[in-house]
Amino acid sequence: MRVLPRLLFRFAVGASLAAGMIGGAGAADAGFSHPELRRVAEAAYARKDFDAAREAYAAALALRPDSPRYLHRLAATQALTGKESDALATLRRLTALGIATAVERDPDFATLQGTPAFNAIRTALAANREPRGEADLLVELPGRTGIIEGIAFRERTGDLFLGDAHHRCIWRRNRDGQIARYTAEDESLFGVFGLAIDEPRGALWAATTALPEMSGFTKEQKGHAALAEFSLVNSELRRLVEVPGDGRDHALGDLLVTSEGVVFAADSVAPVIWRYIPGAEEMEKLVEHPDFVSLQGMALSGQTLLVADYANGLFAVDLSTSTPVVRALAPPPHTTLLGLDGLVAVPGGLVAVQNGVTTQRVVRITLDAGLTAITGVTVLASALPRMDDLALVTLVNGRPTFIANAGWDSFDPAKAEHPPAHAVRIFQTAAP
Repeated sequence: MRVLPRLLFRFAVGASLAAGMIGGAGAADAGFSHPELRRVAEAAYARKDFDAAREAYAAALALRPDSPRYLHRLAATQALTGKESDALATLRRLTALGIATAVERDPDFATLQGTPAFNAIRTALAANREPRGEADLLVELPGRTGIIEGIAFRERTGDLFLGDAHHRCIWRRNRDGQIARYTAEDESLFGVFGLAIDEPRGALWAATTALPEMSGFTKEQKGHAALAEFSLVNSELRRLVEVPGDGRDHALGDLLVTSEGVVFAADSVAPVIWRYIPGAEEMEKLVEHPDFVSLQGMALSGQTLLVADYANGLFAVDLSTSTPVVRALAPPPHTTLLGLDGLVAVPGGLVAVQNGVTTQRVVRITLDAGLTAITGVTVLASALPRMDDLALVTLVNGRPTFIANAGWDSFDPAKAEHPPAHAVRIFQTAAP
């Protein structure tokens, strides 16, 4: 779910950095977060104080060294302040991540244009944009006017369920390839995101969130989100469990259901991991952590909940104690796990949709036996034909299966009532 919170930075921090009172390393040591430092850097850049911007970006990068954005912007401000050799070194770090931001078209690198060193950077970025890996087209759904974000597969029947964030519904594609609206029109249902099937209890759960891209959105609905439980027998809405009011905006983007019927939901805006226990009247806060910024997909392995964060990579939440323990999992050298969205557990680790980098891709994340460290990141599919605008992922007959051309990229709710008709594609990668 690509709904990012509005990150606020402390005025005192911004004022101090802008005035040169806190250097880059000092700001990092003082305990400021990298989003706060980024905002300071952006403000300094806007007023053309490129030295201050460079220092703030350097401090942000020290806290998040795998950030393509920080590497790009640090290199740009280094070039703007006459530090060309430093800029080239930073750009080499960027290309080593295997992604490709639009460095070549950035006027901030005017002093480097045409040099052999910068031409080598351009060549490396072009190589990063080349297709990698493989993905098979499982299903193409032409003429969709919604935003297809969630996906779940029911092995018992072969049904594929798809959550529509615009039309506020769930679609079902049966094993014969016929697709029809599964849920009835219901004003209490917001845009539908993540889906999860609870076969023992005959339930289909959905994460539902009010946002401007959904049909019929009103300002009064802003910040509201809920879990919705539907019957797998007749598609009736069994219950709607709203996020408890706490004065903050909320956005549930993904969820999972345990074998005991417990539902975990990721709130990308608060940000909080919520838990709903069967029979309860409301969901409860499982864990909130200062390093959480924009929570996305989740996967469960034993008593460890693995959670993607769009701005901070991957976290492991130990559920074996009464108070969950949160650990950040650092990516291996020369990789980035920023921009992770959907997750699905596979033997030895995870398969993840990474739609917050350029180019968007699907990766396998290998974990050690104790789920305490990431041992490898492998690109399964990237820059393949017709594989963009990626959304969530599930397993279909054991194979990681994900949505492409979801409808986000082609829709501006301020300019049109509905997304233009487009072909939603569902791809599969090889089973790990």
